[in-house]
Amino acid sequence: MAAPSRFLIRGGRVVNDDSSQVADVLVEDGVVRALGRDLLPPGDAPAGLRVLDAAGKLVLPGGIDTHTQFPFMGSRSVDDFYQRTKVSES
Repeated sequence: MAAPSRFLIRGGRVVNDDSSQVADVLVEDGVVRALGRDLLPPGDAPAGLRVLDAAGKLVLPGGIDTHTQFPFMGSRSVDDFYQRTKVSES
């Protein structure tokens, strides 16, 4: 069994559909578990927690990358908008 993936995105401007704020985002196994200011005091990261400094950057928790390529010079993308935005059944 793989070790759990845990990381804290610290001090970025978190952008949601209705507002934005400077905050931290705690993610465990791909799920946002907490959002708020100063979730973890500097220097107090427990073992196994990766801390990412996002100061001055935008953070889009739960965002979906819907970027797809349009046909160009005979090439075709392996996915389309539907494939990129559907929810996984796993």
